[in-house]
Amino acid sequence: MRRLLLSTLFISIFGFSQNQDAQLWTGLGLKANIGDKVSLKYETQARFYKNASTLRTYYNELSVDYELVKNLSIGTSYRYSRKDREGYFAGENRICLNADYTHKIAKTGLRFKTRARYQLAFDRVGVINDVIYPNIRSTFRWKFDLKYKNSDFKRVMPFVGYELFKSIQPAGVNGLDAYRIYVGLDFDLPKRHELGIKYIYELDHGNQQNITHNYVIQYNYSLPSKLFKKKKD
Repeated sequence: MRRLLLSTLFISIFGFSQNQDAQLWTGLGLKANIGDKVSLKYETQARFYKNASTLRTYYNELSVDYELVKNLSIGTSYRYSRKDREGYFAGENRICLNADYTHKIAKTGLRFKTRARYQLAFDRVGVINDVIYPNIRSTFRWKFDLKYKNSDFKRVMPFVGYELFKSIQPAGVNGLDAYRIYVGLDFDLPKRHELGIKYIYELDHGNQQNITHNYVIQYNYSLPSKLFKKKKD
């Protein structure tokens, strides 16, 4: 029995190793707050796969969020991506609907945030997409993260998080499609500059289970003006 268990474990580990990859994601973002309720963001990112040697995806995304009540926001975003299809790049559109809730745990320096997202990706609209691209799926995502801010050392904020993915289409798919576990640091730099670094462990359930180790570097800048004011944490 012991030999059988060890053999099964070895085969499982060996099998997973055939489907692992390391990716590098690099991005730039611009943020602006319009009054006290509305925030805007533009983001562009390039993602490299095959051990960070080959460009896999690059995209541009626009987002708008509205604070319904204190700590609860809703928003939408539109992303246009170009994705490597093994020899050529194909375009993809994505529309997202988001709901965010934030809660600060008093006197601990901890901030809990959760986001529910419905996203629809498509290459064409309406009937054309349904007929020509039937495998483009709508997806539900739910993310949780916990960030720590020390009052004596405010510029560096560590965080951890988890995100799950569940396809709404096609019908008949059971269980989660993928999940991510991540950890990182946010640096609140002077004069509205921000830098984030993150490691993401991602497990994707497809025809085969694929594991990716994603290393993320993201720079953001908050636009300064009387109309675009940076919100306080």
